[in-house]
Amino acid sequence: MTLVVSDISKHGVVMVGDSAVTKKRGGTVVDVVAGAVKVQYCPSANIGISMWGYGQVNGVHLDKWVFDFLQGSVTPTDTVESVGNRLAKQINEKHTPTGKPWSELVCGFHLGGYVSGLPHLYHVHCGHQGEPSHELRLYKDFPDGQHWDDAQFRFALENAFCHLRNGYHPLFGPLFDNIMKYAQQLKAHLSITFPQDNIEGRLLFYKELVKFVAGVLAASGIHRGVNDTLSAIAFDKNGIVFDEQLPFAPAKPFATGVLDYYTN
Repeated sequence: MTLVVSDISKHGVVMVGDSAVTKKRGGTVVDVVAGAVKVQYCPSANIGISMWGYGQVNGVHLDKWVFDFLQGSVTPTDTVESVGNRLAKQINEKHTPTGKPWSELVCGFHLGGYVSGLPHLYHVHCGHQGEPSHELRLYKDFPDGQHWDDAQFRFALENAFCHLRNGYHPLFGPLFDNIMKYAQQLKAHLSITFPQDNIEGRLLFYKELVKFVAGVLAASGIHRGVNDTLSAIAFDKNGIVFDEQLPFAPAKPFATGVLDYYTN
């Protein structure tokens, strides 16, 4: 599994992800290793991307494929929408000839960037929960998918948490909801603002939540598909503010007999 969370607010875009890779053979987990760079930043277009799901493209590790895509296919004139559509198109072109059903190729990408001076958060994925898996498509979740007008969107950026989460989201969801109640108690009884009202606070907040989920898995003796070695970025309309992307390890070939790698 994995856990990636991407957030937009008046402060900018924050993306956090663990680095666990699950290796499966015939649907059975055979190993979990660290090292995936699931959160990456493209300075030329001021766009961030995080990833989850099926972990290879045409024999290349997904994170390395994305890195090469950002370096070679994205220009300063690109938008979040154009990058998302191109990403989906190129991966679809690689996956379709394999003959595998899309149910075995499910993956997704959060894309954050600026549109008309405001942060937007989109999602490229293979279908919503409850619908049959299909080829990758771009969904413009925030703000378009919420059907907000400009005033509603600006209010949400000022006052709410607009985020996407994938991977171990059944564990993350209840944690987030209860942390919100805890934050209200801190504010009411101790005058503590949690998280602090800036981009650094937002980044630290999500890092702690992802690490907490990793700790829950360890303490509960559950498959440790989320680890606490994180890749993270925070940026605003002027560019990167906090760059905590993990370095790429030396390339290694896929292990013999292990057919499927997953970052979900």
